[in-house]
Amino acid sequence: TTAAMLCERYGFTRPDSLRICGLFSAACYIGSVPGGHLLDRSTSPSRGFTGSLLLLVLGYVFLAIPYRAAAFAGFAVLAVGHAFYKPSTQRVLTILFPTKDSRLEGVQVMLHFAINVGAAAGSFLAGILVRSAGWSVSYAFAALMVGIGMALSTAQSSQPVVSQVPSKIATPPDSTAQPLGSLSTILAVLAAMFLLAITTAQAEGALLLWSRDRIDRVLLGFEIPVAWFLAFPSIQVLLLAPIQIALLLRIKQRIGTAQLISGGLIAAALCFAVLLPTTLWVERVGVAWIAGALFFFVLAELLIAPLGLALLQRSAPLGFIGIATGFWYGASALGYLASGEVGTLWSGWPTRNVLLFLTALPVGGAVIFSWLTPKRSLRSETTAP
Repeated sequence: TTAAMLCERYGFTRPDSLRICGLFSAACYIGSVPGGHLLDRSTSPSRGFTGSLLLLVLGYVFLAIPYRAAAFAGFAVLAVGHAFYKPSTQRVLTILFPTKDSRLEGVQVMLHFAINVGAAAGSFLAGILVRSAGWSVSYAFAALMVGIGMALSTAQSSQPVVSQVPSKIATPPDSTAQPLGSLSTILAVLAAMFLLAITTAQAEGALLLWSRDRIDRVLLGFEIPVAWFLAFPSIQVLLLAPIQIALLLRIKQRIGTAQLISGGLIAAALCFAVLLPTTLWVERVGVAWIAGALFFFVLAELLIAPLGLALLQRSAPLGFIGIATGFWYGASALGYLASGEVGTLWSGWPTRNVLLFLTALPVGGAVIFSWLTPKRSLRSETTAP
């Protein structure tokens, strides 16, 4: 909804709003590299987690203020907050589930599931609040929700937690060195995340604006708020993630994590390929078209985001989990940065050409990913917990 907010509240043009969204998303993710580095040097992941939530609260408070300067200040504070929030959640997770634990992929899917519960509820409420009370109330409500989460987190971690994950300051002498073959896997996973970020940014930005102009959103006399299209993928995640968790161990033993990620890149291509027939008509099209595109987007997200992060953590040297996570989000940052420029193509190119380009990009990525990665992950994926 950020792109829509910049257009409707501050009068930015569509290309400028998409470019700003791309820069903001890139800053949120690229900051995870220094943020992860600092967390690797700390033995208290909960401290970084709580501090990041405080920054997120302040950022949403700034966005609630209806002035352009406050909005940009809010973007800056949110970017710093996300720089610590993203790697700190992974540090806490790897304390509970080390990289050799066979449950790691399943836990990443469960975390992704929880994130989408919040995203679905947030998008649904944002559509209602923006429509009935305005943008300020919507962002104030977001600040309240994050503040409640921070209070619960602080109460839960009142006892100091000492990290069991080796830090870069005190790596034990028997720590496992990175396998020689891991470097190509790490690069391939980061490239997959880069392409997923481009797909995600288009689904949340350009496709949202495209839906506003090209989709007939009136059903039974009710006009569906554009923000609800953001909730639709999250609802699909809620439905598909439990199935993925139930079948994941069996599928990855038969196929391998890397092949599942390659399939996710193909799904990302289909997200745009299914919309190509809509370029044959000038009138508005039905909701089923965007629903189909978002279904493939969700499939790509479920196969790349949690499984790619787990494969990266298995391939990274011990004691570097934080910075490896930072590079993962750094790849996302580059993808979001590129997506801002890709988003401007919707205004300069025919829609058909944009969709063809966005279809070909992940397909090429899938071919390269399959070439760089082994059929099985480098560390055991089935070690008993």
